[in-house]
Amino acid sequence: MTAPQTDQSYAHLLEEVAASQRALESTLEKLTDQQAREPSRLPGWSRGHVVTHLARNADALNRFAVGVVTGEPAPEMYPGGPAARAAAIEEGAGRPAELLAADVRFAGRRVIESLRDITADRYATPVNWRKPVTAGDVPVLRWRELEIHHVDLGLDYAVDDWPESFVERTLGTELPELRALHPGVTVPDLPQPELLAWLIGRPTRTGLPAVPAWPF
Repeated sequence: MTAPQTDQSYAHLLEEVAASQRALESTLEKLTDQQAREPSRLPGWSRGHVVTHLARNADALNRFAVGVVTGEPAPEMYPGGPAARAAAIEEGAGRPAELLAADVRFAGRRVIESLRDITADRYATPVNWRKPVTAGDVPVLRWRELEIHHVDLGLDYAVDDWPESFVERTLGTELPELRALHPGVTVPDLPQPELLAWLIGRPTRTGLPAVPAWPF
């Protein structure tokens, strides 16, 4: 995935993230314990896994934000690396739906508030994501997690529910990356939400050209 660029105002991006957070919370308010145990649209993960991942991702990005504000950068996204990340998701996946929703509500709102504390003079501060990005990019990272994994839950939120601004912005960065790295891939003629779903490995119909695994 291309490192996103802050070409919209930072404050506006945070409002987009907050709206996506509210939409996710609305979905999770109706989540039952049985639904939480059922498979999500991600192979091998229940809905409880997806929700827990969203909460732990919020914690990770919050560490980045706090590090930017305090001047003490977080050395890594997930302390303990991929194994610790996977263990935390597995440990939290089986919780009751009410606790899953509360976890995402707290962690998701907290990272937004921490991101609000980042001032313009610190937008260019590097953060230790898996590709070079700056503090000004972190809202986009969270926005993508919220919107993509909201669909992955396989509940009442689909690609056609994605905000138009999210679809346009993500296609605007990722399609050029695809064409640069994989010029032989045929880009299908689809409505924009479906095109983005195809691009990130979540096609909405059969018979589409193969696309390299997300992220590129």
